[in-house]
This record gives sequence, C-alpha cells and structure tokens, in this order.
Amino acid sequence: MKAGRLFIAAIGMALMAACGDAATDTTATGNDPSAACPATGEAWETTKLYIEHNATDLDTGVHGLLIGHGWQVVCLFGPTDELLMVIEPKGTLGELGLADLFFESREPENADYPISQLKEDFPEGTYRVAGIDVEGTPLVGEAWFTHAIPMGPVITFPVLSEEETAIDPVSVVPTTGLVVTWEPVTQTIDGAPLQLTGYEVIVTAIEMEDPNGWSQPIVDVHIPPGVTSLSIPDEFLIPGTVYELEVLALEISGNQTLSSGFFATE
Repeated sequence: MKAGRLFIAAIGMALMAACGDAATDTTATGNDPSAACPATGEAWETTKLYIEHNATDLDTGVHGLLIGHGWQVVCLFGPTDELLMVIEPKGTLGELGLADLFFESREPENADYPISQLKEDFPEGTYRVAGIDVEGTPLVGEAWFTHAIPMGPVITFPVLSEEETAIDPVSVVPTTGLVVTWEPVTQTIDGAPLQLTGYEVIVTAIEMEDPNGWSQPIVDVHIPPGVTSLSIPDEFLIPGTVYELEVLALEISGNQTLSSGFFATE
C-alpha cells in the first residue's frame, strides 16, 4: 500500500477500532464491510476531499469531510475505484448512526514525504463515497480532488515569531486596534494561475486550552478573495497573552495552504 493511502487507511482503522472491530462478521456485510457500500443510491449531503499544505512547517496532508444523516457504514474509493477507507461503527453507536465525519491524514514533513509523492499516491480525479444509512438506504456521492495547491499567504502584520516560547519584541502588539494583513495569493505552488475562493484567518489563545470542552478563545473567520486584512475584536485580546495566527488561502477545489506564527499582547 502506498504511503498516502496508508495515512487515510490508518485513520479509518483507528475510527473503526474506537467503535468496535469492523472486521467481525455482521449480518449486513459479512467479513467485508465494504461489500455493503453501494454503486447507486441517494446523494450524500456533503462530500469533500482536499489537500492542506503548511507553507510554514513545510508539511502536507489530505483532509476529508462527509456529512450524511445517520449512516452505518461508509467507504471511500479512489479515481480508479480502489478502496481507500471503510468505517463501520458498532454496538449502540452503530444503531444510533453517525452523521458527520471529518478526517485528516498524517502530515509528514515534505522532506520525508514530498508533495510529488502525495500527488502520485492521490491522483487528480473523482473519488467515490458510498454508504448505507440506519434505515438501509444506499448513499452515494463524489468528491472532486485536484493538485492545485495555493502558495502560502505572506503575512505582513503583525510581525510573527517562529516559536511560541520565544516571542520577539517586534511581535508584541496592543490589545486594541489589531488589524491582520497579508499579501494577495495569486498562484499555486507550481506557479500556475489560482482560482482563489477566499481566505481564512484563525487566531488562537494557545495558553488557554480547554481539554474537555470548547471554550478556548479562538477567532476563525472566512474572508472574500478580494480582501487581505481583518480587524480582530478588542474584546477578544487579553493582555500578556500569546496567540497563534494562521492565514489560509482557499482554492476552488477545496485545497488550502496556511502560513502561521506567533505574537503576544502587551
């Protein structure tokens, strides 16, 4: 199995292990859960598969999002219909059914797993998604996958530090009037024209984690493609706090590239 396919398969196996052993015999699927995945049926609500490239850390991976209502098994097939992933929840979780599934592959450094290898492992094309809902209704969908990876945004303000534990004095800003700015992204990493659909700006108070909940302070905003700045609310910024800033360029097929760094408030 190729490395890229192994990354996605590993995620599927981990999720299946969390729900129960998907390889055990079931009435619907026998020893092979993928046998239940149909060729035709009703449409999934959302099926996405895309590349995320980190222009700062120089690593790249494959992400996916599947949204349906109460499914019991899901399969992901490559453009030549090879099976890449099977997930089948078990027990009471299988009876209840799953609705949303977001997954990320492992993101090895490009020095160890070059983008050229990822492109070879995951060819451009249509990836098929198939499954069965809790009522036995077949579900099918397609995910459009390309190799058009945006260049990383060049963040012009604030001046960012590379390490959260070593904030440069130039990376310290007031708690009022902060405007994040970056240069427009117009090309892919291969120098081709880019169909940019927007940007995403994420600011996270990294020292204020909430391991069991969702209260960690985060600003996460999608910006239209013609805008290259975002004002951060004064109410969000806390004195003497370290923040991580990420700016992502978003491409029409879903591929995205982020640039990141750290700043602190006075």
